[in-house]
Amino acid sequence: MTYSLAMIVLGVFGAVLVLIGLAFFRRPGWLLGWFKGMLVIVLLAAGAYAGLIAFNLSQYRSLSEMDTVATVGVTKGGPQAWTVRLETPDEKSVEVAIRGDQWQVDARIIRFKGPIAWMGVAPGYRLERLSGRYVSLEQERTATRTLVDLAEGEWPDIWQLDQSFNLPFIDGIYGSATYMPLADGAIYDVRLSGSGLVAVPANNRARAAIDNWGE
Repeated sequence: MTYSLAMIVLGVFGAVLVLIGLAFFRRPGWLLGWFKGMLVIVLLAAGAYAGLIAFNLSQYRSLSEMDTVATVGVTKGGPQAWTVRLETPDEKSVEVAIRGDQWQVDARIIRFKGPIAWMGVAPGYRLERLSGRYVSLEQERTATRTLVDLAEGEWPDIWQLDQSFNLPFIDGIYGSATYMPLADGAIYDVRLSGSGLVAVPANNRARAAIDNWGE
């Protein structure tokens, strides 16, 4: 765009704004009605957004610093075949078959910003999936992979909306525990802070598996 054309466009745009401003002053009733309409729209949008956050919070659990969010127990079923039992603090459990040499749990985390954070609302989390992995790169490419969903999809999903539109007042992040070795009789605790997941051994079998992992 040339300087001349830019000047014309800006001049016309400025003139339109001035005319709109003069119209507001000449018809104050219209201005008051416009403000009322905008206020109603803002209140409706704010109320709907607050309701959306409240609805999604019902799908998440409150998070304190380094909470234990799950306990994972492993039982060997065959070569690179395992039964993994995942239990949560609310005594819900799921038992699934996992193939591979290592396991991992993923979670969605919602942290709050602005007025919601000022209210002292703790971050929320939702366990998302449990997966298995092979140590061998060849097996990882060709062997059967295991991926188990731990949560049912809900709509509207504020976490997913934040990923797409960067919503105000919330920060949706994805947390993944480090892959841990699968070993018969091993028990692990999965802990979660505002920055992500960490898995720690909870018995001697798990500690021995981790010690032998790097050998």
